This record gives sequence, structure tokens and C-alpha cells, in this order.
Amino acid sequence: MSESTTPTPKAKQAGKSGQHPARRASNRAQVFWDRLHPDTVGLLVGTMFFALALTPSLLPRDALYQGVVCGLCAATGYLIGVFARWNWNAWIQEFLLPVWKKRRLRLGSTWRRRIEGALLIAALAWLAGMVLFSVRWQRQVAQYTDARELSTAEYFLVFPIGIGLWLLLGLVGRGINIATDFLIEHGPKRLDVGVRTVSAWIGVGIVGLVIFNQVVPGTIVSMGEAVFAPRNSQIREDLVQPNNPERSGSPDSINDWEGLGAFGTRFVGLGLHKEELSALSGRPSKEPIRVYSGLEHGQDDAERAQRVVEELKRTHAEDRKVVMVATTTGTGWVNPTAAQALELLYDGDTAIAAAQYSYLPSGVQFIANTDVVREAGQTLISAVQEWWNELDPESRPKLLIYGESLGVVAGEGAFSGLQGLAQAADGVLWVGPPHSSTLWRNFVSRRDPGTYEADPEYAAGMVVRFAGTRQEVQENLGPQPLWQSTRVLYFQHATDPVVWWSPSTLLKEPDWLKEPAQFDRSPAMRWYPFITFFQLSLDLPVAANVPNGHGHNYGTAVMDGLAAISNEDRFDRDFVEQQRPLLEQAMQDQGPEKEIGVDNTKN
Repeated sequence: MSESTTPTPKAKQAGKSGQHPARRASNRAQVFWDRLHPDTVGLLVGTMFFALALTPSLLPRDALYQGVVCGLCAATGYLIGVFARWNWNAWIQEFLLPVWKKRRLRLGSTWRRRIEGALLIAALAWLAGMVLFSVRWQRQVAQYTDARELSTAEYFLVFPIGIGLWLLLGLVGRGINIATDFLIEHGPKRLDVGVRTVSAWIGVGIVGLVIFNQVVPGTIVSMGEAVFAPRNSQIREDLVQPNNPERSGSPDSINDWEGLGAFGTRFVGLGLHKEELSALSGRPSKEPIRVYSGLEHGQDDAERAQRVVEELKRTHAEDRKVVMVATTTGTGWVNPTAAQALELLYDGDTAIAAAQYSYLPSGVQFIANTDVVREAGQTLISAVQEWWNELDPESRPKLLIYGESLGVVAGEGAFSGLQGLAQAADGVLWVGPPHSSTLWRNFVSRRDPGTYEADPEYAAGMVVRFAGTRQEVQENLGPQPLWQSTRVLYFQHATDPVVWWSPSTLLKEPDWLKEPAQFDRSPAMRWYPFITFFQLSLDLPVAANVPNGHGHNYGTAVMDGLAAISNEDRFDRDFVEQQRPLLEQAMQDQGPEKEIGVDNTKN
């Protein structure tokens, strides 16, 4: 017999050392890839999601926010790919195997790897092309919203941020997988491995839901309380306690200055006084009334609302031409531009009432509890309405209701439907309504046939009307014989993510994205499952980081809205346009309109 030809270990080593360097590098890469053990289908789908996340949404995003969007979308795509692979291996492949054998379509592992590699290369090439398009898209969105354009160099920071977040989330997923494997391995041995597997994943899923629904929101709220509770007592250094009895916090007021909080002191401490209004407009003016209850002015909403009513009585608000209830946002903020606009329109013959219900920013309060918001709005509006209804209908002031952002949710909390709303006040202006606003959602979903979700019409505009731009608001100025005595106006920008963000966009295309793009929304925006939801979610933090007239910044256009709902024939387009530069001048020395974002009162 011939001697065995099996190579010795030394011969094997010699054979390896004789390999071509490129071959050895390829082997090392393969070993690294096998140890990393990423799912090829997951990588393919994740790369596709990363690329689609580069498509435009409502607002321009800087590299950080765009990178976060890409990372979240890529991780979601990877998870979908892994789930698809698991289903393929678990039952789909077995189901199709007889057909494949019959048609001789079975591929070997080598060919499968080659095909997967080719698809990955194609996906990466597509991603590179999408990057070039995305730079142009972001510049287009910036032009639509009058925002700053990112340079190409800045935009390429999206890659390290997005890929880094993708890897981080991948490690979290790997940890979850390890925990699940541990539960499967150490579960009761009397149970079938399939039962242990299902039980382990159900257990991990329940823990994940508890963390997502309870722990994360609770942590956010707790952190918010720790951060923002001290800020509520921080009064702006340039503000001084008012001496005018027409202001809460004055020596004549039942509500002390310090108890008004950060935004309550701003509300009553700013704004033009009688002499300043007269000097600005050239018309005789009265001292405007501004009353406010802070969190420290009562144990609950009812007590704070009653103190607001007592302040209205003390200041003789019943003798004014108009009383406006301004429902606040989470921090107690009242839009100073809206307050100043009303006082300018009516030459100070006004009273504005507001009350604080929280010190949390609107986003945190939204996570914490929106029922608190609705109850606070209902309590305040009902208390003021009760006082107002006791006045002589022939001589009492007009009653207006104003709310912006989360203030819309608070204001809507006082009404169950159109009938109650139509009987509640003379005019209602709600600006930037969140998608969770109940009445707004009902009106939009029941809009007149043939009208758009982004530009709806309800019941021919007899009570409720909508506007998406300042120009559309101005169409409602002056005599409006078809608009009934109670006028309700929703003002919503086409690019305001606060208005259009909804969890339903995860899996369902909204009507407003099926419609032609309105005003400043990019026509290149498309809906993609999961991706659009993440894009809109990351538009929310930058909603106020664009100039007025776009996003969540409504600027001096709120004056047009207040003029429209006031039902005063003299408030026509010419009159309002004459007041605009005066309002801009009045706001110059009052500081930024919002606590975040940019302030551009030129729009």
C-alpha cells in the first residue's frame, strides 16, 4: 500500500504561508465577519432604511438630527430583516422546498453568499447616490422654510453619527438576544424547546413594554421635574414688579409677584403700557389688563382659576371691550406676541387672563399626562365663562379664547363638540394644534368632501375655519357675512410637525402626504413605513428653529388671526397691515418670543 498522503501540521502551516497575501487578507476578513456575525438580510434592509431616511421631511435638519434619524431607521430595518430571515428559516423555506426541488432551484451556500454580497454592494451604491440627492433635498427644504442651508461637509457628519447609533442599538439588540438565549437554556427542562423559546421571547417582550410604557416616561418626567421645577422660580433679571393695579403681581393684586413663576412674571412684566401704546399708535389708549395665577397661587386648578376671576373683578375687566382667556403651554407660557397684538388692535381696552398648571415643557407634559392639561383648561375657561355670563349681554365685553401648541389641548378641554364651542365665546383662535387635539381631529376627519387634510373646510366655514398661511388668515378679515357670530379659527402651518406628528404614521400613510404639497412643504417628501414616523419625531425638537411663518413659529400672523375672530369690521386687511410694523417694533425690546428656537419678528 502506498504511504498516506495526509498533510502534517507543518505542511498545513507551510501551505498557509504560501498563500497569496490577498487570499490571506480575505480569509482574515471572513473570520472577522463570522465573529461579528451580523445578519446579511438585516444589513441589507438596514442599509435601505438608512438611505430612505435621507429623504426630506417637513423641516431642514442638521447633521446630528439627521444622523439620529438614519441610525434609528437603520436599526429598525435591520430588525425587520432579521425577523424576515428567522421566518424564512423557520417555516417559509420548508414550505417552498418541494417546489424548489421540483424546479431544481436550490442554491448552495457559496452562491447564496455571493448573491447576498452583491445585493449589499448594490445597496451601498444606492446609499451613496441617495446621499448626493439628500444634500440637494435638504437645501431645497431650507429654501422653502427660509432656513440656513447646510454645507456638504457638514452634512457628511450624518454617516458617523448614524452608523454609530446603529451599532449602539445593535449592541442593545445583541444583549436582548443573549438574555433570551439564557432564559431558553435555563428554562424548565420539562418544557419543549419551542415552548421555552416562545415563553422567553414573551417574557422579554413584556419587560420591554413595561420599560417603554412606564420606566422611560417616568424617568423623563422625573428628570423634567428635577430640572424645570427650580427654573419656574427663576425670574428674568430685567423684569421688575409692576406698580400698575391692572397687572397681577402688583401691590394691589391678590397674587404675589414671586408666585407667578418664570413665565407668569414675564407675561405681566412685559407689554406696552398706556402711554407707550399711545405713543406707538398715535391713538388714545387704556392701560391693558393682564391677570395670571401661578402654581403657588392655589392648591389646585379650581383655586387658581377662581383667583383669576377675582383679579378680573378687581381690575374691572367687565368695562373693557374684550376679555381673552389664554390657555398656556406646559411651562405656563403665554405667547407675548399674541398678547401685545390684541392690545394694539384694541388700543389697550383689553383684559387677558391666564393660569399655570405645570412647569414642565410641553413635550414632557405631553408624555406625563395630557388629562391634566385638558382639566386645567376646562377649569379656567368655565370659571371665566361663569363670571362673563353674569354680566349684561348688551354691555359686556367680547369673550375670546386663545391657545397655542399644548394650549390648544388645554382650550379644547372645555368643550365636547361644536355646539358647546359655538355657544362658549365670541371668537376662538387656536394656533399650531397638536395632532392629539380632539376637536381639531374631529373637524378635520369630517371635513367637507373635496377638501384637503392640510387645508380643510368644515361645514362650509360657517363656524370653524382653517388657515395654513398668513395670507389665508387675511382672507377672513373684514366683513364675513357667512361666518356666524361665534368664529373659530385654526391656524396650522403645512410644515409644523406639532400639527402633523402622529403614531399612526408608523404604518399608515396620512392623507396630508397623499395630497399636493401645501405652501412650504417639499413636494419631494414621501411616506415610508416606520421611516416617516422617525423623521417627524426628529422634526419636533427643531420645530421652532426656523424663521417665523414656518414650522411651529407663527410670528405676527397671530395678530391677523385675532383680528379675524374679533368680528370687527374695522379690522380689515389694510388696518392690520398698518399695525404689523408697530407690533414688530413693540416686540423688539421684549426679548425672544419663545424660550427655545430663533426669533424672527419680520414675518
